[in-house]
Amino acid sequence: MAVRSVATTDTLETFRTTFNSLGTDVGDLSSLNTTDTSSIVAAINEVNTSVTTAFKIADDSSTVQTINSGDVFRISSDSNTTATVTATDTLTIGLTSTISGLTSISATTITGTTTVNAGTMTITGGSIVDSSGTIDFSNENLTTTGTLEAASITENSVRLATRPFAIAQAVALG
Repeated sequence: MAVRSVATTDTLETFRTTFNSLGTDVGDLSSLNTTDTSSIVAAINEVNTSVTTAFKIADDSSTVQTINSGDVFRISSDSNTTATVTATDTLTIGLTSTISGLTSISATTITGTTTVNAGTMTITGGSIVDSSGTIDFSNENLTTTGTLEAASITENSVRLATRPFAIAQAVALG
């Protein structure tokens, strides 16, 4: 919208049309959606004071932080997570492909390939099996200081022992 002005040398008609155009530019006060429609300034002031300029965030331990107008709310990631902000107003939090620093994992089912390097894997109350129910160590060795139990032992698709045979063999060998 162009700035409306009336020069001291303009006619009364120019003043009238410029003034009426200004009223059209500003708009009809009765069409304001504010409670105070007495003036444009009053309506703007009402909107300005009613706008919330802050919001709060809280964590699980009930620590509360107020985010004020002009502040930047940052989501930080660490070595195991990623935080990505994209349009439109989207925050995506994910896990990295390599997770480190964990002391335990608890899950009903872990799918995919699991590799344990230079460490100890302890299986408690469960087993590691493929979809056929077979434990597969590929070309690796299985070493235990405890008891290793199996319903049957197979090598190159040849069944070597069953549980009763293995028990009898263990008893016989002492």
